[in-house]
Amino acid sequence: MARLDVILTDEAPIPTSGYSQALRHGNLLVTSGYLGTAADGSGLVSGGFETEARQALDNIEVVLQEAGCALADVIRVNVSLTDINRFAEMDAIYCEYFSEPYPTRNTIGVRELWGGAQVGFDVWAIVDAE
Repeated sequence: MARLDVILTDEAPIPTSGYSQALRHGNLLVTSGYLGTAADGSGLVSGGFETEARQALDNIEVVLQEAGCALADVIRVNVSLTDINRFAEMDAIYCEYFSEPYPTRNTIGVRELWGGAQVGFDVWAIVDAE
């Protein structure tokens, strides 16, 4: 089996079931999906779509930092929206977090996300070998 490094930080929601915050193999890092949940485990943040999207991306950012990389190192983003009509709203927020060259991205509409969340993200990143 490939050697996998488990990434874990208490600055993002701690896994309470069978998943890791992120796994690293060599210089490839893959995160789990993140919603707009508070790092302290208290559940989904209040404030609506924008607040959820920002919290989800903030959660990813701290996991990336724990792994020794940043949003600028992300090469792939997967986005799940419970209302695909919010694509433009998500994209505007997304463009505040990511810059050119933008990562590749897949955005899908889903029926439901955990806890009634409206948006979720997961990313793949390259960690510089040092």
